[in-house]
Amino acid sequence: MENENIYRQELIGKYRQAIEGMFRYIPWLEQKTGEKLFHNYSGEEKLEKSIPVPVYDGTLLGFVKDMQKTGMMDRNYVYTYSHYGIRNEQDELRLIGQVELKEIEAIFAVMAKYVLGGMTKGRLWSMGVENGVYLHGLKRIKELLEIWDKPLA
Repeated sequence: MENENIYRQELIGKYRQAIEGMFRYIPWLEQKTGEKLFHNYSGEEKLEKSIPVPVYDGTLLGFVKDMQKTGMMDRNYVYTYSHYGIRNEQDELRLIGQVELKEIEAIFAVMAKYVLGGMTKGRLWSMGVENGVYLHGLKRIKELLEIWDKPLA
């Protein structure tokens, strides 16, 4: 029993250290959920052969950069999707809501799909806000850490 408590405290410490700074984005995510956070810029004069360039919300880009710095974005998130049978956004949100502390890595895997996937498909960054995955993921992580330890500020 004592070893289990020590392990749990080490786990909580690891996640708290990595993700605690991300909780400052929760109010912004609550405000922006459901919104499209990018638009295509094609220059002052639309030329027939110009390529539209996506322009992203600055806070969204800061969020993505900070998530990458946490070290919790697993490039093998596809295995988590396969393991839990995740097929769509509803499955992602359902999983986030059901995960307990010992499975918290699954939340990071779902978020990694959007953070890392956005490096090649930039639309994914905005989709993570639109569908609420980032918001629900951060809230659930915070909730799990508060359940097992003292409340976070």
